[in-house]
Amino acid sequence: MICHIRLDRVFWSGLTVLATFAVQDARECRSQEWAEAHARGPDKGSLVICGGGILPEELRGKVAELAGGERAKIVVISTASVTADSPEIETYVAWWRKQSLAELTILHTRSRDEADRENFVEPLQRATGVWFMGGNQAWLIDTYSGTRTEMEMHKLLERGGVIGGTSAGAAVMSKLMIRRGGIQCELGRGFGFLDGAVVDQHFVRRQRTERLLNVIEQHPQLVGLGIDEGTALLVQGRKLSVLGESEVRVCFARTDTREPTVDSMRRGAEADLRVLGRIAAARRQPQGLIAAMKPQVLDGTLVIVGGNHVPAEATQRFVAAAGGKNATVTVVSLDGDDAEDGDNELMEHFRRAGAKAVQCVQVTSRKQADDPRIIASLKSAKGIWLRGDRPHKFVESCLGTVAEKICRDCLKDGGVIGGTAAGGLMHGEVLVNASPVAMKRVLVEGYDRGFGFLPGVAITSTSQPGDLPDEMTQLQREHPQVVGLGIGDSTAMIVRGHVMEVVGTNQVTVLSNHTGTDLATLSRLNAGDRYDFNDRSQLEAGK
Repeated sequence: MICHIRLDRVFWSGLTVLATFAVQDARECRSQEWAEAHARGPDKGSLVICGGGILPEELRGKVAELAGGERAKIVVISTASVTADSPEIETYVAWWRKQSLAELTILHTRSRDEADRENFVEPLQRATGVWFMGGNQAWLIDTYSGTRTEMEMHKLLERGGVIGGTSAGAAVMSKLMIRRGGIQCELGRGFGFLDGAVVDQHFVRRQRTERLLNVIEQHPQLVGLGIDEGTALLVQGRKLSVLGESEVRVCFARTDTREPTVDSMRRGAEADLRVLGRIAAARRQPQGLIAAMKPQVLDGTLVIVGGNHVPAEATQRFVAAAGGKNATVTVVSLDGDDAEDGDNELMEHFRRAGAKAVQCVQVTSRKQADDPRIIASLKSAKGIWLRGDRPHKFVESCLGTVAEKICRDCLKDGGVIGGTAAGGLMHGEVLVNASPVAMKRVLVEGYDRGFGFLPGVAITSTSQPGDLPDEMTQLQREHPQVVGLGIGDSTAMIVRGHVMEVVGTNQVTVLSNHTGTDLATLSRLNAGDRYDFNDRSQLEAGK
């Protein structure tokens, strides 16, 4: 679990009311910029980045394990240490000497020419793991950057090896490196094993939060990773895992519109580096994206389902809105092969409801969402159904793509868009708790906007009839212009114009503040009930 340390007093302020076209233009622009943001570790190998101090044996042991255990061929680079040229170095490599390894080499030079020679790099060509000792990170970079030694370390990662390091050996991992100094520190080039982030070490023990925040304020596109003593961050591609005794703090910079934030990850916590990079990129964008727009569907129809079970009436209404016996339906599935059985079952329901043609396309990347073959399938459909369990997959794969635009075109042409689970939540303007990284924030930058087919609302699935999660109540307090909708399992809401109708076996809960005061109204709607978003009230039967 990641807990949140508030450095700012207000997460979100200064809301800007935008016209419909401006909101859409801004959403598409920012979605594209966020999608292009990247932060990642090595594609194949692993990094074990230790924060210094007295290291638990498990941290070096993790390097040995990932390098192959008894088959490991380890190169210890001692150049950062002041003892590298003296016999005292043996004290610091004693742990490695005691391990059962296939090969151990202590590598050191202070000559860049030597670092470029074949006989010097030859142990690295055989190595399955590298360990950087602590000391002065500038000595490591000044000696090895741009040499064959650095090149061989990158090759080691490409063949699936592991690079670990402590203190100075942690600092050199990222592309931008803290070379030395206090709050106003000197920056320089690192080895770049880790992209889109900058590392600081001895973090909690030496109170370096202000230093790292200052660095990323100068480079707000980067994620700050502060690793405390006795602790390591294991990096494997996008995946981050915390090992050891203390914590890793994830820092986001102060920007023109945001205060800095710091999130704490303790032992056992995991995060996605690409997600953190997206958050950093999103924080650089202007705020005020939540528009004070009335929830309504100007053209076409929406069928939004809570959970994965689609009520029979919702299926029938969807097919009818898509053209009845002439209906052409495309299911967009975002959960890959794991969802194949569910995709087939849903497609069969549409066929039984009378659809003329039903097909399914899988979208697991932005490339697929822009693929001409998938776009052709969407263009041919009068009804498009979005299916997936995780909102962040829709955000990362579809938001701001051609596929999203085709969905909008379908509505403009009088068609119908439907969705189950996350595919239903994405119909709203605002996403609550959609980030795959657990943070104690209602809205997480980069993961706080849905497609907005139904503007001005946030949608959540509810497990208890008539219930709403606390996060939705908090969102409504902070953004009273947003209407909160909670959809029960096996329940759907059908929206045309500014009127919503409930079908299914459970309830739809509406949380709305129509008066602009501190008082919000809660409406609980059952099957057959209708609700007018203009008046924020339930319609009488027959009207």
